[in-house]
Amino acid sequence: MSKDIYFDTDAAKRLLCGMNKVADTVAPTFGPKGRNVAFDQEYDVPLVTNDGATIAGRIELPDGAENLGAALLIEAAKKSNEASGDGTTASVILARSMISHAYKTIAAGANPIFLKKGMDKAAATVKESLAKLATDVRDVKTIRNIATISGNNDPDIGELIGNIYDELGFDPVVLLEDTQMSETVLTVSHGCRIDSGYLSRYFITDYSRNVCEIDNPYIFLCLDEIDDINKIMHLLEDTLQKKASLVIIAKDVKDSAISGLARNVEAGVIKAVALKGPGYSDTRDRNINCLAAITGATVVDSAYMDISECGLEVCGRAKRIVVEKNISTLEGPACPNSEKVNELRHRINEELKTTTTDYSRDKLEQSLGLLNSAMAVISVGGTSELEMFERKYRIEDALNAARRAAAEGIVPGGGKALLLCRDAVQALTESMEGDEKTGAEVILDSLEAPIRQIAENCGADSGAVLHNVLISKDKNYGYNAATGEYGDLMKLEIIDPVAVIRNSFENAVSAAGNFITSYAAVIEHSDQNSSSEG
Repeated sequence: MSKDIYFDTDAAKRLLCGMNKVADTVAPTFGPKGRNVAFDQEYDVPLVTNDGATIAGRIELPDGAENLGAALLIEAAKKSNEASGDGTTASVILARSMISHAYKTIAAGANPIFLKKGMDKAAATVKESLAKLATDVRDVKTIRNIATISGNNDPDIGELIGNIYDELGFDPVVLLEDTQMSETVLTVSHGCRIDSGYLSRYFITDYSRNVCEIDNPYIFLCLDEIDDINKIMHLLEDTLQKKASLVIIAKDVKDSAISGLARNVEAGVIKAVALKGPGYSDTRDRNINCLAAITGATVVDSAYMDISECGLEVCGRAKRIVVEKNISTLEGPACPNSEKVNELRHRINEELKTTTTDYSRDKLEQSLGLLNSAMAVISVGGTSELEMFERKYRIEDALNAARRAAAEGIVPGGGKALLLCRDAVQALTESMEGDEKTGAEVILDSLEAPIRQIAENCGADSGAVLHNVLISKDKNYGYNAATGEYGDLMKLEIIDPVAVIRNSFENAVSAAGNFITSYAAVIEHSDQNSSSEG
């Protein structure tokens, strides 16, 4: 197909137009008084959400060049969602601010390449500053507040997540599921998290979430490599005959076996997924044995049995498995309290008493985590399917924010954290010159973007809000957008996970850099492009 090519100013104009359409749609959802966006879905119920990544990912513009500009900005939201599951709207707001400021300097003669270098140097300074600002989180009250804010200021969601951390500790395994009930229900059951994901995207069952979900699977566990699909042909035939679903966890599954299995899955012949055993060497073998104990499986080892003769009789069972790109969640293993589980648990605890290295202790604790098998299942309900999906997105955001806060700490929220990085970036600019200095100043100006957008979404004067926050010497002093008052953000429980702020900022810088250094736009020719040009 023929291509349309746009250069320099013409390309920038079209890309910017697409970028602004995305940002104008996403930005009004930001903050405690942010609003939702409704989407028409041709083959499903309408979707109403304020999740930045979800909104951005569903925008497709008819003009090819504008759509390319939109896609460059959408990438920032997607990467923030992948990195921390939250902060997606902030990444869009920050990226637009950076791009807008940068293009003004480019129009005045700045070189985009040197501009980007300066932006990258300033971004590194912001990252260092955020790390110094972080405060550790080890109390459930703070987790509850984080979840409330990330759940669009819904105290019920905050209470739900807080109860999970209160019962399961600060590294809980949590699984979300849909339900036909009107209420959202929390159940604590058996399950575990496996540090391994699917080996082929052909195993995915839900492409909107990039996950493979299988109910009531048989679990096949093998200490050997599976390098030929013929080795497991009897297993596959047994699975097909009994109309069952299969999860294969082995030392490794080579490409030749993966491709054969994936073809059968894609054709709908069988429902299955394959993943590597978690860990390496002895740790992997121990983890596979732990999974066998909780699921009731017989571990397949070629030293003692012929893999090709094994069928479903050696497999364990579970209620469900959710397999993502790099991690899997096993719900309802068949034998969580078996004698074998207790024996393994005792053996690992004894090894922990004598281990002398942090590395060994960490690996033993990972195996023990598989055996302890406690997890929370949130059954998300609603009076309609539309309400259920909207609530599910908010609970996902709240869960991800809570995890990141527990892992890396918190900073003052409401846009204040990035403002606290201003002095460090200002000091950096004073040591720079030329277009690199201009690039650093682009970052400096963009640090104001989140708090300005929050204020605007509340109907406040963004300039006045920014001024009032900046004149205070108290690092925790900020704007409570929900009430319109000022005060100590930490005491007001307006806080953000530092990882979410950092990821949204870094991905915005990356998107902005790609944007401003693009001289030409090459897209598929269409009548829409031609009419736009005319």
